[in-house]
Amino acid sequence: MGVLAIGIVTVPFGVAGWCKVKSFSGETGHFLGLKEVCIRFGGSDRNLAVEEVKASGSLVLVKFAGINTPEEARKLSGAELLVERAFGQKLEHGEYYINDLCMCALFCHNERVGQVTGMIEGGPALLLEVRKDDGTTVLIPFIGKFIGGVDLPNLRIELTEDFLLS
Repeated sequence: MGVLAIGIVTVPFGVAGWCKVKSFSGETGHFLGLKEVCIRFGGSDRNLAVEEVKASGSLVLVKFAGINTPEEARKLSGAELLVERAFGQKLEHGEYYINDLCMCALFCHNERVGQVTGMIEGGPALLLEVRKDDGTTVLIPFIGKFIGGVDLPNLRIELTEDFLLS
């Protein structure tokens, strides 16, 4: 649980090699102090120094060292930005990093029923994508009405309503 994916490079910005970055959390303040990131692209990782970051609203612009043209910046499009957990967005009580939730098993009435494999935006609530132990996949609304608790140290999420499993 050491690194977090905090965003993805979308497109070049301007003529000096700046990159637009989409923040996975929707927050941008945690980008401002970055000095180095790990870029994950096509199954390989490489570290890049960060020269400057500009954030406004949901827009993040990043200038990486050694990336000086739009053509060089375009080669980074689709790359994930990974940072040490300490540089990720600070969480409020009841908030979780998606990659932490995706490491959890789902339990209902104290019985393991599946593994969380992803999260999907589903209108008013995020949906846990769960591969059940029988091989089928279900979507579970990640809201207090259906989630009895999240126990990250034990990689466990408790579901309160078993009808959501059918």
